Amino acid sequence: MDVAHIREAMPVTRNMIYMNTGWSGPSPTRITRRMVEQLEWEMNRGPATLEAVARSREVSEALTRAVAGLLNAPPECIAITQNTTQGLVIVVNGLDWHPGDELVTCSLEHPAVMAPSLFLQNSHGVRVRVADLSPHDDSETILTKIEACLRPNTRLVFLSHIQYSCGLRLPAREIADLAHRRGAYLLLDGAQCAGQIVLDVEALDCDFYSIPSQKWLLGPDGAGALYLRKELIPEITPRYPASAAAEGWNRVAREVKMNEASPKKFALSTTSTALEAGMAEAIAYNQEIGGGAIEARSLELANLLKGTLRDLPGITLTCPDEPELSSGLVTFTVAGKEPSQVVETLWQQRIAGRQVPEPPGIRLCTAFFNTEDEVQRVADALDGIARG
Repeated sequence: MDVAHIREAMPVTRNMIYMNTGWSGPSPTRITRRMVEQLEWEMNRGPATLEAVARSREVSEALTRAVAGLLNAPPECIAITQNTTQGLVIVVNGLDWHPGDELVTCSLEHPAVMAPSLFLQNSHGVRVRVADLSPHDDSETILTKIEACLRPNTRLVFLSHIQYSCGLRLPAREIADLAHRRGAYLLLDGAQCAGQIVLDVEALDCDFYSIPSQKWLLGPDGAGALYLRKELIPEITPRYPASAAAEGWNRVAREVKMNEASPKKFALSTTSTALEAGMAEAIAYNQEIGGGAIEARSLELANLLKGTLRDLPGITLTCPDEPELSSGLVTFTVAGKEPSQVVETLWQQRIAGRQVPEPPGIRLCTAFFNTEDEVQRVADALDGIARG
């Protein structure tokens, strides 16, 4: 991987040390240009001509194929969304819930997982069981805690594949096995995974997997995708039905024939072709560099950062230690310092990171475009903050 060449095409790297990719990744020039090209084409050729409509359809179909390739899934199992959360809510709200049904999640979860789960509890009488996980749990402990929450009436296990709060990479395939043995489905939030690690939904044996464009893929905000296991698509009802939710209708009889088996039934009527083009370009960029190389590079830098921080007085890591449970998200605390204070002080030195709430701490993300020199400069800055 030619990191220097990669950084030449990423203007942000000339202005700061960017380690907040887990929130939103900085786009390389080619991705931004692809979106601008589409907008300029629409500006000059018209956004709703026959030619433009055909072009938009081609872009959407190309994005669907690109997502399918990224996830190793059939294209007919992919729904294009606006973000990760929309994909998650499509599944959570689309299932036919009954009072007494149960959902299992964990204590480290992002609000995009926890909020729709708890809304189900209030609106449908669904019981939400929460596995109390620690960032330092090993795989066996994680599986034991999740299994202890499963019941005969568990309908859905709903978890982030990589936890945003600490970088814990859950043993997803083993969790899928636990869920399926109980007759439950597994829905995974892949917000911190797409573009960071190699993904294969068939190998994971999950039932649903939702991803964004704007994080580790370095694409635009406002685009994402959802994978649904093919035989389960009819079980998910569109709760925000647009025209694609119907195969056809009889206006006189006022009858509608529902679209049951295609993920296009979840599509909204108007979307941005420019954003979809940007996400497709982001996936192409990721695949050209190589998903395996990107994953290895991110983990290598994360291990370097963790190793350096372990030696600094006053700094305590709150992310996993075991390599197979680790990711490019590195979290820690600084003794005597509020996380928000540390994040602000880092930003004064043009280092971008963020605060995380549970467990409370600071999060830095080591993406493939970061460098060993940046890791050392960040460590030096944190050493100064800890001693200050």
